[in-house]
Parts: sequence; C-alpha cells; structure tokens
Amino acid sequence: MSDGLILHLSGALQAWGGPAQANVRPTYRLPTRSALTGLIACCLGRERDADNTDLDQLAYTIRVDRPGSILSDFHTVGGNHDPLFGLATADGGTRDAPIVSTRYYLADAAFTVAVTGPSTVLDHAAEALTHPVWAPYLGRRSCPPDTPVLLTRSPSAVDDLDHVPLHRPIHHTEPVTFAYDREPAPGTPHSGQHNDRPIRGHRRAWTPRPLWEQQRVIPARNGGLGTVWLTALADHLGIPASAPEDPR
Repeated sequence: MSDGLILHLSGALQAWGGPAQANVRPTYRLPTRSALTGLIACCLGRERDADNTDLDQLAYTIRVDRPGSILSDFHTVGGNHDPLFGLATADGGTRDAPIVSTRYYLADAAFTVAVTGPSTVLDHAAEALTHPVWAPYLGRRSCPPDTPVLLTRSPSAVDDLDHVPLHRPIHHTEPVTFAYDREPAPGTPHSGQHNDRPIRGHRRAWTPRPLWEQQRVIPARNGGLGTVWLTALADHLGIPASAPEDPR
C-alpha cells in the first residue's frame, strides 16, 4: 500500500525538456522528475529558486496512456527596429536580431501519474493542485493541461494505476508502459536514465538518475477518448453523473 495522489497530464502539446544543445530545445518522451516537482511547486506559488527539499521526498510512477508524437517548431522571437513591435531589452531598447530556436513538443500525449511520499507533503501538494497559486502547465507555459491535473487521493496510488481508466481506446492485449523514478523491486535493472535531478543551489542544472521502464497488460477494462473516457473516469472515482440541464 502506498498513500499518494493520482495525477493526469494530457493536452494538445507537452514539453519535458531534455538537455538543450545550442538553440535546439528537445523534449523527453516522459514527464521528467524535475518538471513534475516544478509543476507542484508552481501550484504552491514558489519561485524557480525556491527550496523544494520537501518535494524531493516525493516519488513518481508514470503510466503512459498515449505516448504522443514528436512535433518540431521553428521558433523566432523579436527582431524588429520599430520600438512598437520589437522585443524590449533590459536597457530600454529593442532587439535588432531575432532569437531563433527549434523547439520540440509531444503532441497528443497522455500520462497518468502516481505521486507517493510523506502524508504531510502530499496534503500540501493536493491542496495546491486543487487551488493553484499559479496555473499549472505541461513543461512549458504554452502547454496547458486539458483536464484537471489532480484526479484523486488514493491509499494505494501505485496499485491504482492498474485500474484508473486508460485515456485511449482499449485493446485488452496491448501492453501499457510504466516508468519508475525509483527501483520498483529489489534487483530490478534500470533501463536508461534521465538528466532531470535538480542540483540544489544551481538554477537550471541537473544530474542524471536511473529510470526503470516496464511493459505489461493491465486489468483495466475501461478507457477511451473524449466523453467516453470522462464517463469511465467518473464511474471509477465514484462521481455521480450530473443531471442534464433543462433546455427550456
């Protein structure tokens, strides 16, 4: 049993930044540990350089509902001599040359995440996710979620990932990918690594950590897209269906 929170991350675009190379901004195919911690810290109203020692105690288990596809964007900012339209600089002028970069996103991806850790930290996180100080986003501020991030509190959050309806059409024999930021069982070899463990005291600096991934068929029998998924989710969470509005 692992007391925790069940989060859902889906949207038209997500961006879970990998190591940048010059003007190229890549994305991992999974939400990173630093981004998930940052999402909760954002909802708590913390600045980027805030001490998140309490949130470091949280562990994340990610279920990949839809892996999405990689989308690239040729991105330009500024580059106009007209002071009305140019990008303002700190000295009060405008930038003559544009800032050019290639940014990568995950399109149409969906993840369900079990967050486990000390009850007091989970309490603060749940309150913040329900009543956020700043709006949560999926890696970049231009990537808003299309559902509430917090689904529920669960007394067995990791186990519950086998039962929360999948946010994709159901194929009973199709395996589901799970990713763990901590060893799921003693002696389990890790399958890769993410460079996403923040270095305390250093802004935008990370060290690598091991990543464990497993694929298995789960017993969840509900799922789908759109209202089909929302109805299945409401049934799973025990949320009564609202009565239809009187058209008169």
